[in-house]
Amino acid sequence: MNNPKGEELKFHIGNSFVAELSDEDIKYFSERRITKAEPVTLVFFFETNDGNYEKIGFVEFDLRVINKNAYITFYVAPQYRGKGIGKLIIRKALEFAFKELNLRRVTAEVYEYNERSLRLLESLGFKKEGILKEAKFHDGRYWDIIVMGLMKEDWKNSEEFRR
Repeated sequence: MNNPKGEELKFHIGNSFVAELSDEDIKYFSERRITKAEPVTLVFFFETNDGNYEKIGFVEFDLRVINKNAYITFYVAPQYRGKGIGKLIIRKALEFAFKELNLRRVTAEVYEYNERSLRLLESLGFKKEGILKEAKFHDGRYWDIIVMGLMKEDWKNSEEFRR
């Protein structure tokens, strides 16, 4: 196969391929599709005095099945922030992820301006692993995304695990 020059390259926008794919290509792309599963979302709530339920927030794991890891995202309703509830629900969610889903690692991407989330994840044992420079545009400027990770072994050896 010749290496194409710039003017020979073409691309297609849409859901169908123009190029012929070999059986090997199809197998490769099919296997890649099953490595990513549907996200697992845990919704947290509590029962109020009048018997109703009020949502506190959620934690979602975007799974990478074959690699046994996931990206975590979370949200805590504004009225529950700053009360330790975020830490509680993420701790419960990590326990579920490492014990029930049998994950080896959990990764978080946090916007640098979200200092509260950075501190929260650090308090749960997450370590800063990298920076995606100016990868988020927000409020008229570009911000870094901080990549953080927590390995199952580190979680098992942490104070948070023993609580």
